[in-house]
Amino acid sequence: MKTKLNLLNAAKNADYVFISVMGPHAQEKEDEIFRRKTDDIKGYGESYWVSGINEKFITRCREKLNGKSGYVILVESKSAVDTKNSQSATQYSEDNVNWKDIEAGISPVSGKFPNKAYCFDDIEYCEDIADNIDLDYYEDTIKLGAIKFWLGYSNVFAKKSAIRMSGGMKSHERKIVGILRLKYPYVLWVK
Repeated sequence: MKTKLNLLNAAKNADYVFISVMGPHAQEKEDEIFRRKTDDIKGYGESYWVSGINEKFITRCREKLNGKSGYVILVESKSAVDTKNSQSATQYSEDNVNWKDIEAGISPVSGKFPNKAYCFDDIEYCEDIADNIDLDYYEDTIKLGAIKFWLGYSNVFAKKSAIRMSGGMKSHERKIVGILRLKYPYVLWVK
C-alpha cells in the first residue's frame, strides 16, 4: 500500500484535527486494518474507526468543522496493550437516539461497545514514510492546554498552535501511523 501523502499534508495544515493514539487491536496487523478500511471506502464510500472519543469532542468538532472535511492523525502508542476484542458493531447513530444498521458488506467495526467511531471517506497508511508530529504544537480544545494522553484518554480534538505548549508529555514527538479524512457527522455512536 503506497502512501500518497495528500491526506497527511492536509491534516498537518488543518487548524483543527483529532489526534488519536493507535495501539494494537485484536491481534490484527496495521496494514491489514488499513487495507480493509480502504476496501470499505472503495465499495461503500465510507468506513468507521472505533475509538474512545469524549462526547464533548463531538459537539466541539461539529461546531469547528461546520460541515467541512476533518482529519484524524493516528499516532503510535508508547504503551498501549492489544485490545484482544473481536466483537463487531452492527448499528450506528448520529445522535445516540436514532439507530441504523451498518451496511452488511462493511468490514468489521470492532472494539468495546457501546462506543463511538470516526466516520471517514478516505484513509492513508503512512508506513513507508518516517514522519512525526510534535504534540507540543497542538492544544487540547477540551482541557485547554498541552496534550496529555493517559489510559482511557487517547483521543484529543486539538487546535494547531503557533507556539510550543508547555506542560505536555515527555514523549511529545510521535510517529504518524496514518490519516483518516472525516466526513460529516465526523463521529458516530456504535453498538
